[in-house]
Amino acid sequence: MGFVVLFLLAALVAVGLDYWTRYWFVSVPIPPMLFVAYVLFDVYVLPHPDMHGHGNALWPIAVIFGSPVALLGAICGVVGFRWYRRRAGQ
Repeated sequence: MGFVVLFLLAALVAVGLDYWTRYWFVSVPIPPMLFVAYVLFDVYVLPHPDMHGHGNALWPIAVIFGSPVALLGAICGVVGFRWYRRRAGQ
């Protein structure tokens, strides 16, 4: 379920960026970068009271498996949005 949510959020962010900038090389890499930034923010900045200062050692796995999902979501979002825009005649 988490990968589905990540995929859809990445697609929505990519569609918004593609609508705003019209450049695929801007709108495709931003969602995976935002995902990695969120994971690192969650691990290193937010307090986790259940860990007692030991840190979370599973964040690299989240980055390894989550970044390609975010990248695929961004690619699908941009391709789908451009197909829709071309079909609608914009």
